[in-house]
Amino acid sequence: MKKSKKDFGNQGNITSIINFCTNDFRYLALCIKEVKLFSSQVIIAVCDHFFDGTPEDRELLSLAYAMHPDCEFIEYAYDAKKAYGSYRTTSPESEDWTHFWHSTSRYVGYHFARSEYLLFLDVDEIIDGSRFQSFFASSQMMRAPMHRLLSYFYFKSPTLRSRAWHPGSLVVKKSAIEPEHLLNILERHGVFMDFEGSRVQNAVGLDGKPLVHHYSWVRLPDELLRKVQMWGHKHDRDWVGAIEKGFNQPFEGKDPIFGLTYERVEPLHDPLKINVKDLLAQHVSRQERAFENVTKITGDMLREQSLRSIFGC
Repeated sequence: MKKSKKDFGNQGNITSIINFCTNDFRYLALCIKEVKLFSSQVIIAVCDHFFDGTPEDRELLSLAYAMHPDCEFIEYAYDAKKAYGSYRTTSPESEDWTHFWHSTSRYVGYHFARSEYLLFLDVDEIIDGSRFQSFFASSQMMRAPMHRLLSYFYFKSPTLRSRAWHPGSLVVKKSAIEPEHLLNILERHGVFMDFEGSRVQNAVGLDGKPLVHHYSWVRLPDELLRKVQMWGHKHDRDWVGAIEKGFNQPFEGKDPIFGLTYERVEPLHDPLKINVKDLLAQHVSRQERAFENVTKITGDMLREQSLRSIFGC
């Protein structure tokens, strides 16, 4: 299938690889808009199933593909019995199973990236595109081949921002790692900690402030419940009980789930204003069709053959 190879102009030599599923649809346009400011290539990696094994929402996937024709969507097949990669033996019974599927999105994206540098984002991490562009072009970026970016964290509302900053997104020189390194049960944290070269922890913009706004817990209650039932941390605690407690009581400056304190800010983005049902209603074609900006792959394709020889990337 023909793939889009859109070049976004004079942007830096960096590919943004975005982890996506349709439960996070409300963040997609915001995330793409910002990364386009500095990316020479935008890849959105999405599995054809949620990581609990249920099929993806085909209607929302088609809408995402139609709305963003200049991005490259890599839709990879879920395997209920084995993980991707050449050396992974994790089974579905393992508590690490879902962590590996999150990591698989980054692993798949790596193979299709054409740039010297890679930025790994979750779709609910909205980067400040213009400030990151300045950071990426600076001597600060040249300090090391790997940087872990600090994020602002929001809870319940885009107006409630944590006073503490948290590491999340990862920038790495592609030649500094092998794709198998991305298949880590600790995900980006594990990739960063296992990296043997020079690295920068807690990287911030040139103004000393975080470059990323993390809206993971700014969503509708049903979306949040769906998230915690299928994400990699689902075994960590009783998330459903924590959500019922944390979202059904007045906010008094400290959230009861993470124990963080917050300040009220003017919202830079507001994912809650995005009406997914209205967007679907406006979508002309409800029929699944072939999209030129979508490439579908299986684990066997990556295990048995070079993607370069298959797809010419």
